Amino acid sequence: MLSDIIGFIIIMLIFAVLVKFRVIRIVSKKGYKYKQSKHELNLTYKKFNGFDYYYFKFKQGKTITLTYDVEVQEGELKLELRDRKQLIWQEVFTENKQGSISAQTHYRRYSVKVEGKRTKGSCRIQFEEKDGKS
Repeated sequence: MLSDIIGFIIIMLIFAVLVKFRVIRIVSKKGYKYKQSKHELNLTYKKFNGFDYYYFKFKQGKTITLTYDVEVQEGELKLELRDRKQLIWQEVFTENKQGSISAQTHYRRYSVKVEGKRTKGSCRIQFEEKDGKS
């Protein structure tokens, strides 16, 4: 009996350490709603802690413009735009902000990582695809 309790405590301590050092990530979503179309992503959440990936396809050799509108009522939200091999753009939001970035496409598939740290709010991302370099 005592050995079972000690074993359980040791397992819980190991689990707590792995969560603390982000080896294991716990994702929690409350009131999390998303709508994704070909070149747009809309998110709203009452509480979001964790991360999610959303994927988009573009033609190679085009210029894409990512326009974002982030509302942070509490916590922190981080957005990342990645291609297959590298991070293209990343920003951490602790307050409401709008903006845009442009990049040249070298691949077809791109991902947007949305990471929340006890955040509440919404996020709107929209892509525009243009010919050639800007």
